[in-house]
Amino acid sequence: MDLSPEEYGAYWRASLRIAAGVLVVVFGRRLPDALLALSEVGPIVLGIVFYVGIVLVSVYLIVLGLARVIRTAVDAEMRG
Repeated sequence: MDLSPEEYGAYWRASLRIAAGVLVVVFGRRLPDALLALSEVGPIVLGIVFYVGIVLVSVYLIVLGLARVIRTAVDAEMRG
């Protein structure tokens, strides 16, 4: 796969998006876990909302990065 400088940069930016999505999941679980450990209803609901939000943001980042990596690879293969 022969990448132009623009494609190479796009590939690495997409890889960074994937890594950012993984980091959001790994480090973002601490706040909801602390809230879910409490016994009152308010913090538990807030923990669930935070957890769902963290999962949605991380999945969005990962899919966005993965789509760009695949698109860059397909464009490079179609050209070459």
